[in-house]
Amino acid sequence: MYTEFKNPTQAALRFSRNQIIVYLVWSAIVVCVYYFSRWELISIPFLPVSLIGTALAFFLGFKSNASYDRLYEARKNYGSIVNDSRAWAIMLNAYITNNSNKEISKEEIHQIKKELVDRHIAWMYAHKFYLRHKRQPWERDADFHNQHRERLQEDFNIETDLEQNLLRFLSREEVSAVVRSANPATQLLNNQGKRLAELREANIIEDFRLFELQNQINKLLDDQGKNERIKNFPYPLQFSFMLKISLRIFSLLLPFALITELNKQGEYFIWLTIPFSAIINWIFYFSERNSEYSENPFQGLIYDVPITNITRTIEIDMLQTIGVETVPEPVVAKNGILM
Repeated sequence: MYTEFKNPTQAALRFSRNQIIVYLVWSAIVVCVYYFSRWELISIPFLPVSLIGTALAFFLGFKSNASYDRLYEARKNYGSIVNDSRAWAIMLNAYITNNSNKEISKEEIHQIKKELVDRHIAWMYAHKFYLRHKRQPWERDADFHNQHRERLQEDFNIETDLEQNLLRFLSREEVSAVVRSANPATQLLNNQGKRLAELREANIIEDFRLFELQNQINKLLDDQGKNERIKNFPYPLQFSFMLKISLRIFSLLLPFALITELNKQGEYFIWLTIPFSAIINWIFYFSERNSEYSENPFQGLIYDVPITNITRTIEIDMLQTIGVETVPEPVVAKNGILM
């Protein structure tokens, strides 16, 4: 996620400079052919091209709105994870006590809370790993995208080995069983439910507290499922394909139409076709690129929802809630980017 633009114009040009060159070269070819060959047949009326541009603007508006909805829904889902995680830690403080079983010491109660919180933190990292590192066919996977991912992982110390990451919180036996499953995050929540059942059998919690804590696990499952729906279901590719074709047709035809209009102002005005065509095409192209990157908010690039930062924030809050003094440092933005 971008947190600041130190030089937005430079960043935008760097992002799309190759496409700008293509537009300039194509427009220059069209103008040179028209001017030096006097082949007026290549000029076309502006009205049909303007109608294509209008339709293209509607397509772009629809896609931009849909892409933003996916991005914002992903952020709202993680907002729910933040709230439900904090509630989980607070409920553990209130419900896991030695009032029901006097034989359990306060130190043992604290260890039970720590175990349940650690497993929850492991769940968050397993869920984050699934979202960030499971690559879908429709996500960006070119070499320079993967190089960019590697650089971001290095800058933010993002762990790419799930097993080693989970070993910070869980026993090796539990981790070995979890990582072999199709969805480790789901199995960790399942293990939480089993542990709650064991606490009920040991008479550390009664039925009401078990019911409330299990309901909280159900909320977390719901949060997880909402994120996985965004991850595993793309923006409809048929709409994206139609938009790309329309954009290319418009880009090819625009110089021919601008020549017609600018020629009315004078012979030498047709040279303005080159910059005007490039600028107009660039605006449409840049809008389409922005929407395309935003539609997949968990693909490990700088346009993502900053789930590394959010996960670390939850980890710190939960540990401090149950009285742990030594907590990790928060994840902060670097060079205007937050992951």
